[in-house]
Amino acid sequence: MAAGTAWILSFAYLLAEVFTAAAWNTPYSFARDSISSLGVTTCDVDSCSPMHDVMNSSFIVLGALTLVGAVFLHRHIRSGREKKWILSLAVVIAVSTAATGLFPANDGTIVHWTAVLPGFIARHVVLVLIAWHLWHERRLVAVWSALCAAVGVVGAILMVAQTLHFGLGERLALYPMPTWMAVTGTAVLFALARRTVLARFDFTFARDPRRWIRRAAVESMPTLVREKPGKAEAGRDVPVASV
Repeated sequence: MAAGTAWILSFAYLLAEVFTAAAWNTPYSFARDSISSLGVTTCDVDSCSPMHDVMNSSFIVLGALTLVGAVFLHRHIRSGREKKWILSLAVVIAVSTAATGLFPANDGTIVHWTAVLPGFIARHVVLVLIAWHLWHERRLVAVWSALCAAVGVVGAILMVAQTLHFGLGERLALYPMPTWMAVTGTAVLFALARRTVLARFDFTFARDPRRWIRRAAVESMPTLVREKPGKAEAGRDVPVASV
């Protein structure tokens, strides 16, 4: 449950981007401008982000949520070499994401990319490992992980090759990970709810409405009408009241 909750909250990172971009005096382009531009703490001609604290804080929070979710999920993955690699790479992603908020782009290209690059690479590798590790046990999760990894790798290639605008290529490369976390977290909590809370409710009406209506009609009848008389009562003479 903790892993699911932590990962669902990662969706707030995407909302933080929208909120921070809306505060720009000059129009921010999600296709052309980089994500890092939202976190710059100084203003120049090309970029000025008044709400940079929101963006940088969201990087740090996303890193923490990534780590919390990975630690709790780690307990439910079968042992193996992939299990250790998955946790190790998740730690790299978490630290790198948090460091992106601590060292914004205006702190220097080398410092900023030293913080960004490890997580940029590790996120695609960890999704591939999750898909490989869960292929025989959780086929749907494995396919979902592989799909996110494929989109991320294609986005990274298009970004490096400058086939797309930088901002669009960067988002294709980076968005699959928080999207994977949010969707997977939702699925985990929904599965838990089905086994606990939702298991207490009767969904007969959704499966067979006529059966549910008949059952409701019988239960609403008076008790004396529904109960059949026993053999002793059936043969007993009913006394006639004297006039």
